[in-house]
Amino acid sequence: METTLLVNHSILLKPIDRANAASLFPLLKSDLKEISQWFSIGEDYKLEYDIAYVDEKNPPFEETFVICYNGKPCGRVGLYDYDQSKGELYLYYWVASPFRRKHIAVDSVLAVMDYLKSLGLKSVLFDLKRGNDHSIALIDQLPNAVLLKDEADILIYECLLQ
Repeated sequence: METTLLVNHSILLKPIDRANAASLFPLLKSDLKEISQWFSIGEDYKLEYDIAYVDEKNPPFEETFVICYNGKPCGRVGLYDYDQSKGELYLYYWVASPFRRKHIAVDSVLAVMDYLKSLGLKSVLFDLKRGNDHSIALIDQLPNAVLLKDEADILIYECLLQ
């Protein structure tokens, strides 16, 4: 079952579908050079990749939410690598550059974490590249966030939900 999450009066999280993936894609494409520094996504990324994901995702633990700010798509919060035995999964987020500095990312991440807690998950993990200072600062704002692994170029943070 796909879930829409009301974050606040300005922010709504909608499960990704073909239409909102297409609406968001121009913003994604304009930030692609920056995004490719932090995510395993090449600068040749195509809308067809998102459409293929829409057709294959398996909610609620393999889901991407499109962040809508005042009714306009502006970013994503995604879930991946669900480990049922540990009750944990990874979460990523991205907010398009014209919408940053409005508290959209942290509010959206917190809303998804609350949703995952209601589903019984124990923790959420964040896989960040060293040097991604904005994301590290966001993680520092989350409750119960701890650094689990500090490897050569990767930092793994965990936020306990229970």
